[in-house]
Amino acid sequence: MISTLALAAALTGAQAVVESATPRDADLTLAEEPRVRIGALDGPLEYIFGEVTGAVRLDDGSIVVVDEQSDNVRRYDANGRHLWTSGREGDGPGEYRGLRLLRHCPGATITVFDWVQDRITQLDLDGNVVDTRTLNSIGANPYGTPACSTDGRLVFTPWPEDRPSALERAVGEQWRWRVSLRVAVTDGVTVLQSGIPGAERTRISRGSVMPSYWGRSMVFAAVDTGVWFGTSNDYELQHLDWTGRVTRTARWAGPDLAVTDEQVERYRDYLSGLDRYSDREGRRRFEREVWPERRAYLPERFPAYESLLSLPDGSIWIRTYRWRAPGEELHLLDRDGAWLRRLAMPGGSALLDAGRDWVLVRQRDAFDVPTVALYELVETDREEIPG
Repeated sequence: MISTLALAAALTGAQAVVESATPRDADLTLAEEPRVRIGALDGPLEYIFGEVTGAVRLDDGSIVVVDEQSDNVRRYDANGRHLWTSGREGDGPGEYRGLRLLRHCPGATITVFDWVQDRITQLDLDGNVVDTRTLNSIGANPYGTPACSTDGRLVFTPWPEDRPSALERAVGEQWRWRVSLRVAVTDGVTVLQSGIPGAERTRISRGSVMPSYWGRSMVFAAVDTGVWFGTSNDYELQHLDWTGRVTRTARWAGPDLAVTDEQVERYRDYLSGLDRYSDREGRRRFEREVWPERRAYLPERFPAYESLLSLPDGSIWIRTYRWRAPGEELHLLDRDGAWLRRLAMPGGSALLDAGRDWVLVRQRDAFDVPTVALYELVETDREEIPG
């Protein structure tokens, strides 16, 4: 159902601007213990994960997890009991080479996106393949993972428009690729908006272009009324309707984006602790070559956010940039773009799926084994937020 704010904007043809305060008494955090945890160091193979690249919670409470190391999809009941495993490496129906899960796609219970083959596979509740199709067949060539709207549209951004000119840049130059937002339906592709500032890139040598360290990017999420997107310059998102018209702009207050010396040192400690620098020669190379270059290219401001996650009611969870703090901070906007709540998660928790009062996260145990955990959200005082 269209909201009063959206209806007023549609009738007048004007763009609604929603500016929100962020009160300190609207904080959430994770419950002390998860309701369900899936994953183990050893035991039956169906409970051992190698590389979890996605998980969703279905309407019946069951949880679907994709593991890219084993190239399969697994479903567990609401208590974490394994129900079935589907898929393997390969090119045929029900076979995968790169695994992501799409959310809220109509027509099937489970929708898998194979980012290597640009192919979508739909599974039923028992793990059987009900449909598989390549996106190239309708003229879609996603750069990154697409998103479903609840009415059957597939929103994606194709490969950057100005990518071929990257090597014409000067060494040391930083810039942003230009990208477009497009919508794929059964009979083809339409462009919603083009020329959007996309991922930030740096020319670090005559023959090499790399993603900028702590670089900004364009992120988006599909809802029933269109697409929310933002360029991560600041705490602002815009809403495009399905004709490509900007109908709403949402602005809210978020954490300070200025990069501090403490954050730089925390990043340095993280890099120096990687296995590749663990021996004497590796440490010397880090001090002599790696860190000076990294430090030279770090920006003075963080991106405002790094991903969006839409809910079936049209509201949006926004993940602020993870390197700003040890833990993750998320902000919830309602379907009109008004700020609702703030969620702080401790370090080591990566968001996979969420509702208004729960989150599904990827975590690692003391032995670095990946697990998937479902947590309820509880209210907390700002001073008690872990991080």
